[in-house]
Amino acid sequence: MTPLIQSSSVPRSAILLATNDANDVSLFLNGLTQNILILYDLFESLGYDSYLLHQGASASAEKRAFLHRYRTICPKEVIQRPMPIAVLVEIGMSLDSVTRGYLRSTGTKIVKLYLGNILNIDVETVQMCPSVFFYHHLVGEIDEIWTSPHYQQHLDYAALLNQTERENAYVVPYVWDPCFLTQYGSGETMEWTAPASWESADLVIMDPNISFQKCYFYSLLLAEAFARTHPEWKGKVVVVNGNRITMQARGRNVVLPSLSLYRAGRVVLTDRKPIHTILKENRSACFLTHQWNNDFNYMTLELMHCHYPLLHNSEGWKEFGYSYSIDRWEEAVATLYQAMRYHAQNLAVYRTHAAHLQWKHSIHHPAIQDEWRTHLSRHKATTASPA
Repeated sequence: MTPLIQSSSVPRSAILLATNDANDVSLFLNGLTQNILILYDLFESLGYDSYLLHQGASASAEKRAFLHRYRTICPKEVIQRPMPIAVLVEIGMSLDSVTRGYLRSTGTKIVKLYLGNILNIDVETVQMCPSVFFYHHLVGEIDEIWTSPHYQQHLDYAALLNQTERENAYVVPYVWDPCFLTQYGSGETMEWTAPASWESADLVIMDPNISFQKCYFYSLLLAEAFARTHPEWKGKVVVVNGNRITMQARGRNVVLPSLSLYRAGRVVLTDRKPIHTILKENRSACFLTHQWNNDFNYMTLELMHCHYPLLHNSEGWKEFGYSYSIDRWEEAVATLYQAMRYHAQNLAVYRTHAAHLQWKHSIHHPAIQDEWRTHLSRHKATTASPA
């Protein structure tokens, strides 16, 4: 257990989190920003001083009203201001090899934390977007590779790619905290409200639709199958990020027109929205999601925390909530019926599932903290001197 009170004469070791500019606007554009801030809070709870390392100037105060309590720093300030730095964790931004080299010369360990399905992303990018190039991997000066349990299949690839010894590649615990639901926004409740009748309740699909890994396709087919099996259901299907479907010729010209729900005007395509807006607009809805090799998802935890019925196909969480498999299609339709019609009766059990899952991955869980402490303890802080 980290002592609550530490001597002011002993400076706390610092952990730098290399990231994009985290602000109130970017916070919900990509789940990675939320990952970073939850890790920030975790490292603080373990007795470190966390810093968000930005490449340039951070956002204006107006854009950081919610995030003002998070420390920010840029590489120039790191060089000019000596501090005992234990680890630089690259998660949302890759530093150049010169800056990495400088930090390593001061004793700082450089860690690359992958919280994405990098092998799938790399393969899909070169196949589907051959003209696209972005700095997804900057190789060199990496001491360790970390990844989440649901991406451990990529450790060999990540270590080889970064020219890092396989023995220095580790799986670190997946963590989550409901702080962005409980502390962000106006403070009004986000909880699910039972519909007047299940037959009028809407279905919501809110996967990103930017790749095959988390995509609308199977969820929309499941909604179609459900509508044909239960014609008494008259609700709509709201597809968040649905504008991306119409950007693709096959989605626009083949998939959508083939659906009776779409032809009947019951499919509503909307742009990407923050989770708070989606929940407020769909207080009595049931949610559908589908993923490939992205077993753990903040969206699942957020929806279950607010007690919304959600059908998910995460194998690692199959004992929680309403789980389905595309390999058992009739069973999936039956499970959706259970979620739509009987969720109010199942709510006590569902709340227990949500609380169990939240604690399992909580940054306050002693076992989670112990495992993270073990990884961090391999790296002792040294104080960088100004150049």
